[in-house]
Amino acid sequence: MKELASRPQQTKRSGIREIMEMAVKTPGCIRLEIGEPNFPTPEHIVEAANKAAREGHTKYTQFAGYPVLREAILQKVLKLNNYRDITADNVVVTPGSTPGLMGIFMALVNPGDEVLVPDPGWPIYANQVTLVGGKPTFYPTRAENDFVPKLDEIEAVITPKTKAIVLCNPSNPTGAVYSSQVVQGIVELARKHDLYVISDEVYEELIFEGAPTTAALFDPERVIGVYSFSKTYSMTGWRVGYVVAQQPFIGLLARSLEPMLSCTAAPNQMAALTALTGSQDCVAEMRESYRHRRDLVCDILKQRGLYQYKPSGAFYVMLDISTTLLDSYDVARTLVTEHKVSCAPGATFGPESGGFLRVSLATAEDALVEGVTRICNFIDSHRF
Repeated sequence: MKELASRPQQTKRSGIREIMEMAVKTPGCIRLEIGEPNFPTPEHIVEAANKAAREGHTKYTQFAGYPVLREAILQKVLKLNNYRDITADNVVVTPGSTPGLMGIFMALVNPGDEVLVPDPGWPIYANQVTLVGGKPTFYPTRAENDFVPKLDEIEAVITPKTKAIVLCNPSNPTGAVYSSQVVQGIVELARKHDLYVISDEVYEELIFEGAPTTAALFDPERVIGVYSFSKTYSMTGWRVGYVVAQQPFIGLLARSLEPMLSCTAAPNQMAALTALTGSQDCVAEMRESYRHRRDLVCDILKQRGLYQYKPSGAFYVMLDISTTLLDSYDVARTLVTEHKVSCAPGATFGPESGGFLRVSLATAEDALVEGVTRICNFIDSHRF
C-alpha cells in the first residue's frame, strides 16, 4: 500500500479529547476538562429551530448563510464589535468556529509559512496550521503577567516567513482578557511586519471585568474575526459560527470551504438568528454564574496557597502543578482514574505549558468545588 498523507501524522492529539474519552467511561467522574456550558440551550432558541424545521427550513442554503442571518450578524458586529464600512457580504456563516478557522488557514497559509500562536493556546490552532502545510510558532503568555502577552516577546519570534498572528481574546485556556492597549499593540506589530491577525473572539460575551476589544477596530484590512454561538448561548452542539473579514479574503475563504461544507444546517441558522435578535437576558445570567464560579475557585486556590491570577473572562482557570514535578498528562490521567475528576493537561496547550492543568468552570457549583478540592489535594500530596 502506498503511504498515507504525512501532515495528519504531524499533528498532536488534543489532550482535552483524550481526557474527555477517559472521563465519559468513568462513572461518577466530575467533568472539568471540556469547555461545555452546563446550561441547556435557552428554550426560545430551541423552539425557533423546531419551528423553522416544521416550516420547511430543511434544504440547502446559500453557502455563506441565510441572508437574514448574515444581516443580523452584520448589525451585531457593527454595534458590539465596532466594525465599520462592511456589509453582510463580509460575513460567512460556518458550522461552528472550528471550520471557520480551518478555512482561514487554508485561504491564508502557503506551505512553509509560519503562524504565531499563543502558548498556552487552544491546540486546534497549531494542528490546523500544520494540516495546511504551515509551521506553528509559539509566543509566550505567562502567569506572572496574568497570561497577557508582551509585545517584545511576540516580536522576538517573528521571522521573514511569518504570515499571521493568532490572537484569542478572551483566552482559551487562560481566561485572560486583553486591554484595548494590548490588542492595539498586537495589531500595530502586525502592521509593522505586514502580517495578518486572526482574532478569535468566541468568548467575547463572557467578560467579567472590562469590555471586549475587537482587533478589527485598529486595522480592518488585515484583521480576520472569528466568532461562535456556542459559548455565548450554550449552543455547542448546534455548530454555528461565523467569520468577518474584508474582500478579497472573505471571498477566498468561501472558495476554500465550499468543497468541504455545503452549508450550515438550515434550522440551526434560524435558531442562531433568534439567539441574536431575541432577549439577551440568558447571556447575562450565564455570565454572572460563570463569574460566581470563578470567584469560588479563586477563593479555594487562595486558601490552599495555589492562587496565581484571576481570569477576567471565558470560563477557565489554569492551575499550577509545577511543584509536583509531574507530567501534566500523567496528572490528568491519574486524576480521572484514581480521584474521579477530569481536567485538561497543560501540555496540550503549548510546549511551555506543561506545568499547568486547565479547569473548566462550566459545571454545577457543587461539583466544581468538590472537583477543584480533589485537584488541590492531589497537588498537596505530590509536592516535591
